[in-house]
Amino acid sequence: MKFNRLLALTAIGGICLFAWHSLPFASPLPSSISVELTAGEKIIDAWVVFAQEELEQGLSGVLWLDENEGMIFVLPKKIKAKFHMRGVTIPLSIAYLDWRGEILKIEDMDPKTPERIYEAPDGARYALEMNRGWFERNGVKAGERIRRKS
Repeated sequence: MKFNRLLALTAIGGICLFAWHSLPFASPLPSSISVELTAGEKIIDAWVVFAQEELEQGLSGVLWLDENEGMIFVLPKKIKAKFHMRGVTIPLSIAYLDWRGEILKIEDMDPKTPERIYEAPDGARYALEMNRGWFERNGVKAGERIRRKS
């Protein structure tokens, strides 16, 4: 009987430890910096990443994004930015923006092909990742601008 209780407590403890250990990856917290952006009438809550380590990690390990949540990458000048889905489990759409926030290109990214490389077009200074289909669902297209909410 004592063994069964010990086994049950060990199992519960292991589950709690697993759940606690998974918490940091339940929602995106790679950066303490966030910004509100606007795309038409929609407000986006975006985590801002610009440090090399954060740029490389991106949304790796994140289990979900809320509907109007995303990550905006501040891209280094004079570097052809490339993106991949290694370690990312949620399907995403990415919008590449110029220095004024104008969308140059939008494409879908698939976590089932983590080795595929997505290359930012020339002139891209930012990249905004959202849940797959977010731009289409909200009528946001190439040529439109995404701005910081004032």
